Amino acid sequence: MPASQHTRSQILIVGGGSSGGVLAVLLSELGFEVALVDTRDPTLPFTPDSRAFAIVRGGWRVLDAAGVGGNLVNKAEPLLSMEAHDRNGLLPPAASMFGVEDLPDGVTEGEPLGYMIEVDLLNQAIRDRVNACTAITQYAPETVTGLDVGDSGAAVTLDSGKTITADLVIGADGVGSAIREFSGIKTLGWSYEQAVVAATVQLDWPHHGAARQWFQDEGPFAILPLTENRGNLAWFRKEKAGIATAKLSQADLEAEINQRFGDLAGPMKVLRDPLAYPLRLRLAEKLIAPRVALVGDAVRRVNPLAGQGFNLGLKDIAALVEILVESRRAGLALSDGAQLETYQRWRRFDGVATALAMDGINRTFSNSSALLSPFKRLALSVGSTVGPLRRALAAQASADKPGLPRLVRGEPLEALIG
Repeated sequence: MPASQHTRSQILIVGGGSSGGVLAVLLSELGFEVALVDTRDPTLPFTPDSRAFAIVRGGWRVLDAAGVGGNLVNKAEPLLSMEAHDRNGLLPPAASMFGVEDLPDGVTEGEPLGYMIEVDLLNQAIRDRVNACTAITQYAPETVTGLDVGDSGAAVTLDSGKTITADLVIGADGVGSAIREFSGIKTLGWSYEQAVVAATVQLDWPHHGAARQWFQDEGPFAILPLTENRGNLAWFRKEKAGIATAKLSQADLEAEINQRFGDLAGPMKVLRDPLAYPLRLRLAEKLIAPRVALVGDAVRRVNPLAGQGFNLGLKDIAALVEILVESRRAGLALSDGAQLETYQRWRRFDGVATALAMDGINRTFSNSSALLSPFKRLALSVGSTVGPLRRALAAQASADKPGLPRLVRGEPLEALIG
């Protein structure tokens, strides 16, 4: 093979999306030699995406460390409170809520629970930051066709015929991860037989920075706050109904949601075409293999009920970065098995626990069972009235707890190598 077709790097990240891009920037800024493979052509615009992410405070700190958060904050809506309302069954409606006032002591005054940001804006900001890091070697558009792990490194073959050998390969290539498959890491999961309809709407009633969610028989209906008193609608429906709903014209969708939910959220005007995506749970049995680590959706695809998916990926990124810096400081190989096992232990429980918790909440509240109704009402009432529980929920929702990676806790990037 010609030399130009065979290159080497310390770290090869497969997947140039949100998680892979942030990870590439952080590692590059820390002085690692980084190559990044992406299936998308970086010269082409992103496919329009009507979703928005709730990025909690800890996750936003990781974006700040990567030089992305500061470029987005003026386009993001501060998230000040979260509400859950149950309107199923025959009993009166109940609600649970917490806000910035429930955050732990010592939090910077005025700091929100997190920020709502539109996916289009997030993707572009991360791409711009990756392109600004000239030390990152990009291979795009390219598709991985093979992975061969040996004593001298992990060789990744691309569809162009190029081969990149790296000390460590990181799979950030999403729910259908090729790196996970080539590494022989199995997954488990199931379909919810639901689809989430996403759309951007103009609100008539002020949202006051609140993320509001109403549980219905079919699934939750949420309005998440965006700038200029807009909202991101997330409507859980039966899968076929959800796919059909996303094919409605803006005018027909507007009529449908106002007829169904106008009494909950006020008049809404649809601003852009909706989309719908099927709801699946998928969990990787492992996060690591010889010379391989997985992050983000390559590890897990969770129910988006509380917007934890991308936030879990940001915690994966912060943990792996910290582990790799420690390996370098100790003179260990970046693929050191014990160090990668530490990463796996650190991140496995959080991901599985969150996935199962979101699954349980969705199954419990998205029905009108007369037997469950009193218990659901009690759970929501306790969540609102018991101060310690409210504070625990706020800490969990904002990723502000002990034991989290240093970047999530707000330590600057340079502190990792200080």
